[in-house]
Amino acid sequence: MDEQMARWNDEMYLKHPTPYHGLAGRIEYARVAAVVRLAGVKPGDAVLDLGCGAGHVLVALPRCRRKVGLDISERSLADARTRAAEHGEAEIEFGHFDGNDPLPYQPGEFDVIVCAEVLEHVPEPRRLVEGIHTIATPATRVVVTVPIERPKLLVKKALRAVGLMRLLFPGIEPGFSEGHLHCFSKQMLRDVTRGLFAIRRLRNVWGCHCAALLSKAQAAS
Repeated sequence: MDEQMARWNDEMYLKHPTPYHGLAGRIEYARVAAVVRLAGVKPGDAVLDLGCGAGHVLVALPRCRRKVGLDISERSLADARTRAAEHGEAEIEFGHFDGNDPLPYQPGEFDVIVCAEVLEHVPEPRRLVEGIHTIATPATRVVVTVPIERPKLLVKKALRAVGLMRLLFPGIEPGFSEGHLHCFSKQMLRDVTRGLFAIRRLRNVWGCHCAALLSKAQAAS
């Protein structure tokens, strides 16, 4: 594991803890709800959440046979464990995860793989998608969400101009997020998944995030 990257992620998590408040909190709630709908988790499923953060998605997903949450930040994992216990899901498995490392799982071990608001934080998003591809099968439901930066920046600029940024988005950076290494768009999401996954469904979340259901089946060459 990249210790420097792990420390940086701890720092970013402490500076910008979730859940968010204000309008950002409503957007976060809508994004998690989109993940839940696209994942379609059934009782017999095994679910892997890559970059699980504080565990909001894991506890929002229906209870199922197995849930695993991985993250590079020990600070976020500590909060995720607490949140899981508070929701009566202390059996959720948690562990460290570096997006540059191979995933220690077998193909088909998970019915659902979630990677929500993670690709923009890792140095090589394509490499992480390749890792997911390695353990996915045509039957695996892969759900990915990313922020769409351009509309977010335009909204922030407009709110700063009228003095409403801090009121509506408390704790959110007024410009580009310091925790993001990439400026994602829908096209960039298509680019990093091309040849590995086909996008089966694509959902907009408040115009500033997109949630996608991916499938390994019939991926474009």
